[in-house]
Amino acid sequence: MTIIRHLLARLLRRPRGDGAAMETEPVEIQPVEIEPVEIESVEVDPDPVPIGGEDQVAATFEVVTSGACAEVKGDLVAPDGSRTRLGFEREERTPFEERWRARHAFGRDAVAGTWRVVVGAGGVTEERRFEVQAEERLRRSRIEGFALSPDPVDEGSELTFSGRLEAATGKQDWGGLPGRAVALLFRADGLLSRTEVARVVTGRSGRFDATVTATESGFWSAEFRGDAEDDGRLTAARSAEVRSAVNSAGAQTRIAYSASPKSGKRNRKATHIGTLFVRVQPAGQPPRWDPLPQQRVRLWFDPSGTGADAVRGSATTGSDGRFRLREKVPSTGDWQVRFDSQAPAQRRSCKSPVRRLTAT
Repeated sequence: MTIIRHLLARLLRRPRGDGAAMETEPVEIQPVEIEPVEIESVEVDPDPVPIGGEDQVAATFEVVTSGACAEVKGDLVAPDGSRTRLGFEREERTPFEERWRARHAFGRDAVAGTWRVVVGAGGVTEERRFEVQAEERLRRSRIEGFALSPDPVDEGSELTFSGRLEAATGKQDWGGLPGRAVALLFRADGLLSRTEVARVVTGRSGRFDATVTATESGFWSAEFRGDAEDDGRLTAARSAEVRSAVNSAGAQTRIAYSASPKSGKRNRKATHIGTLFVRVQPAGQPPRWDPLPQQRVRLWFDPSGTGADAVRGSATTGSDGRFRLREKVPSTGDWQVRFDSQAPAQRRSCKSPVRRLTAT
């Protein structure tokens, strides 16, 4: 890819017959587009979808991808197996990820039950289940007063969160929901997908408090996904995002990473490829992400359900920041690439997203 770019640049600078150089418009190339496609997340809002009222209910299906994604395709699958095509459009893009959205209107006569949204991008597929239920069975829930402190915070210090989970008790009245699990979600600056960092259970008044270790700047939110105790009678809820600024030494690094094939026989070999980047900010210019060459990265494997992760291989990034490893897949589990900086005052350590590979 680097050689092709260099050849293209030389062709564009080649003199014309009159000896003048060809003029071209400057083009910003996003380096992470060379990575294969990964589907980072699939979300449905609202969930459950309430039906039976006077109006149709529009549900939004949000997909976040990474890599060189040309399009996202998707189908809605009803409980009886019938399918409806969804039209996804790209709505947001960062140097590392893209957000795609599609919408579908559920009428009052829609079939209640468990639905599925099946999405595909670049040969990768993911599925998300969600519920469609009669409106009169559902109670609305919400998360109020979500906040964090301190802000800003030093890297490695404690970051404390608080908020209150509530459910509607009337048209205008709300009461606290005790004993329910609330997830803390985080998305780093420059990313669109969220990662669950911790879970906490609400107290008798519905309030919750949690403490995590601050690692990097980004956006936090709290999410209630329903509880078996409620038997699907409560809607899911997510708070507004709150940004946390983390003070740290050294430049930020990030790993774009993909692994394939996703499934197959035990002890087959999987290919792990990616790029290590470092965030640089030249004087008087906006910050950018540059490939970080000649750095050691390690491939970690965590067998499913054990939590006993171990190093399974290592590689040195090339002049374009890229790395490639091929390792056997001994069992179903999670894989991750980690960069442990030897000069934290210059650049920080980082971890890639987790990729799950299954073995049969």
